[in-house]
Amino acid sequence: MVYYLLICRSLTYAQRSAKALEHAGITAIVTRVPAMLSSSGCGYGVKLSAKHISNALVVLANANLHPLKIFVQYADGNFNEVNI
Repeated sequence: MVYYLLICRSLTYAQRSAKALEHAGITAIVTRVPAMLSSSGCGYGVKLSAKHISNALVVLANANLHPLKIFVQYADGNFNEVNI
């Protein structure tokens, strides 16, 4: 299954993002970000299913919660950055 990982600037920001997504009916999991993906030192993000990414970005923009970076995680575990 394909997932998206939205990297957040802090743990609190990740928790707020997940809460906003959950209120919109989108399942989101706060998770640690692999060190290879986090250049800013923040180690937290929100993971969600690929089928919800479009709606999730709208929900987060409306809540004024913007991810620092977005990565797609493929079934084989590899990541690719997605331009915002």
